[in-house]
Amino acid sequence: MASDLGNSSHRAGNPPWRGRRNLLILAIAVVTMAFVLAGWWYLYGRKWVSVDDAYVQGNKYPITAQVSGQVDQVLAYDTEAVRAGQVLVRLRARRLVATLQAAKAKVARERDEAEALLAQIDAAQARVQALSAQLVAARARSQRLGLAARSGASAELDAIVAQQRVQELQSQRREAEAELVALKKQLGEHGPAAYPPLRQAQAELTLARIDWQRRSIRAPVAGILAQEAVQPGEHIQPGQRLFTLIPLNQIWVDAYVKETRLAGVELGSEVQLRSDLYGGGVRYRGRVVGIGAATGAEFAVLPPENASGNWIKFTQRVPVRILVDTRDLGAHPLRPGLTMHADIRRHGPRQPLDLPPWYTQRGLAVGGTGSTP
Repeated sequence: MASDLGNSSHRAGNPPWRGRRNLLILAIAVVTMAFVLAGWWYLYGRKWVSVDDAYVQGNKYPITAQVSGQVDQVLAYDTEAVRAGQVLVRLRARRLVATLQAAKAKVARERDEAEALLAQIDAAQARVQALSAQLVAARARSQRLGLAARSGASAELDAIVAQQRVQELQSQRREAEAELVALKKQLGEHGPAAYPPLRQAQAELTLARIDWQRRSIRAPVAGILAQEAVQPGEHIQPGQRLFTLIPLNQIWVDAYVKETRLAGVELGSEVQLRSDLYGGGVRYRGRVVGIGAATGAEFAVLPPENASGNWIKFTQRVPVRILVDTRDLGAHPLRPGLTMHADIRRHGPRQPLDLPPWYTQRGLAVGGTGSTP
């Protein structure tokens, strides 16, 4: 009881100014915090959009078979870093070699036929010329004998025979000319090199050589392999996926910005990026290179239906594409699927886009280069 009395006297002895002092300190702290927040918003918050809903994306090249065949060798593995043009898979060559040799033989046969046709054309032209010369001589003889028969110097029968010879030679020349026209039409207007069966055989040979080159399946660009789906001895078909190749220098970030913060975000806006992989100590520079044409919900499998009476408003997000500086990527590589934090400058100076060729004009520059038997 004495202790309770002592505590009561101690509380009663607390001066009232101490409570007012605590309230004053709290008020000063609140006002200071308000000024700090206001200063942060004025200097930074109103100029930048902070987005945590951001992910690394990149090109993914499917490595597929272009010809059918049995796998002879698998020369690469999942997670391997490969260079452009490196052979990844090689098919067995027996069937392709046989096809190529048959195509070569067909080209040689059709070339011989074209040369034979050319010889026949030369012979037909010589025959037409010979018949023309004979016809000129026969006409002259027929005219001479006809004049002689009318004057009585020669028998009329000789004139009739000479005229029949002229008619016979005319018929033979027409047949020779028709044969010459048919041979020229068969060979073509541009000589043996343009002989249609020969050109078809040469096209088949070209396709056989292309198939032979496609026997070696190569990496179109430098990158890292993923999703290996091939084994030696497996029979593969054209279009079958064997690997997925991801080039780590063809990377961008898709940030999903709330519609309430999208105003002021423009093409070329400056972006500061941080990755959860490296932490806040590593920053990436970037620039906005694209703003989505619609919100993510518009492309969902089940888009929202707001015609019903049970409507709830949700803040929508718009995808914003950010291209990362290649120098920063070289120092600290990123992989598709990683999460990022993006700070996007609003109403700031716009940087030049300077889009790299792989972003605007994607294509495969590497083809098969295997030696042809």
